[in-house]
Amino acid sequence: MEHETNLPYDYARCDRVWQRVSPELNPYPEAREAVMAPPAPHREECCLASAAEQELENIRAFIEEELEDRRTYLTYARCAPNANARRILRELAAEEGGHARRLMGVYYIITGQCYKPAVNVGRTEQLPWCQALRDRYHAETCGGYHYQHWAQETDDVCLSHILAQFSADEYRHAAALLQLLEGNLLA
Repeated sequence: MEHETNLPYDYARCDRVWQRVSPELNPYPEAREAVMAPPAPHREECCLASAAEQELENIRAFIEEELEDRRTYLTYARCAPNANARRILRELAAEEGGHARRLMGVYYIITGQCYKPAVNVGRTEQLPWCQALRDRYHAETCGGYHYQHWAQETDDVCLSHILAQFSADEYRHAAALLQLLEGNLLA
């Protein structure tokens, strides 16, 4: 046991001995830096921690909304009038699914538990093509606005950054839908 407390590689102990023998020498700077290093921040001070715990209800609601948007885009992609529209709608569905996965990852980081989304087997209402694009345009711009507002309201810096990215994505989705609509109105 005595040999364990006097290990030759115990730099902190050796540094203290050198300080008594010759204070002007610094043979173990790493040991001195380790003693003087600031303490690690508490979990409450880090991103996606206690400040984000109060956001869990919003996170769950947005996960469900993103998954519903994904299902809607996949449904509309099956009945789109041309290959370009099908491709764009599948891309939007993939991005909405990515948002849901990212939010589920955030949920796990905050809680340590996997979020189990609700299983929705309801059918998406089949609207005329231009009306469907119009409805999705409004849904995307509202989503962009809500993400932007939530990003400004949250106290968690990391969550705010993620939400700001989602807001920009939603507005970009709206622009893609508007472009599809413009193409159909001229035909």
